[in-house]
Amino acid sequence: LGRDAAAALGKAMREARPEWTERMLAGKIAQEAHARGIQPIVLLAAGEERIFKYRHPLPKDRPLAGLAMGVVCGRRDGLVANCTRMRSWGPSVVDSLYDKLLHVEAEALRASVPGASLGEVARVLLNAYQGIEAPDAFDDHHQGGLAGYRTREVLAVPGERTKLEVGTAFAWNPSLPGAKVEDTFLLTEEGLENLTYNPDWPTVSVDDRLRPAILKD
Repeated sequence: LGRDAAAALGKAMREARPEWTERMLAGKIAQEAHARGIQPIVLLAAGEERIFKYRHPLPKDRPLAGLAMGVVCGRRDGLVANCTRMRSWGPSVVDSLYDKLLHVEAEALRASVPGASLGEVARVLLNAYQGIEAPDAFDDHHQGGLAGYRTREVLAVPGERTKLEVGTAFAWNPSLPGAKVEDTFLLTEEGLENLTYNPDWPTVSVDDRLRPAILKD
């Protein structure tokens, strides 16, 4: 499911064009998801005009222009996988923002070990935002949490005592105005497995882990 959800989102993002509207992109993501037997229970899209205003952008009839973000939370056979991808046409001001987010996420992934509570990971995320001089970003959008049977079963918030265990899935969701990164991971005895990894999508190595890059033309 994770690989198929990422492939559906990736194919739609690759085929997108600057003149497309957000609704057209959302429709393409939905088409690719349904073709793989996946129900997109959360489907978000934003273009250059709205991506800096909304962290959870419901698709509107606005052009993508020079920048696009697509988000899908897809359900199949009772399980849910979540992922986000970004694309730009030409130089983009979000490159540095996205790079900062990847390092915020890396801190959370490093803290995602058996026995760690969601509250402890939330605190790591908060500190990471402070490290990039964006302390308010933590409260501007939920930061993710346990996943698998719902898009998020339990959110990572300070004080949350639910613990990560081997066999649990989660998806962190760090974001800044204009950028977001998200994949669904499985916590195994050997470490973290990225369930929504897409070998056809460009990647960048962060903390010795392949993370999705911004697709560029």
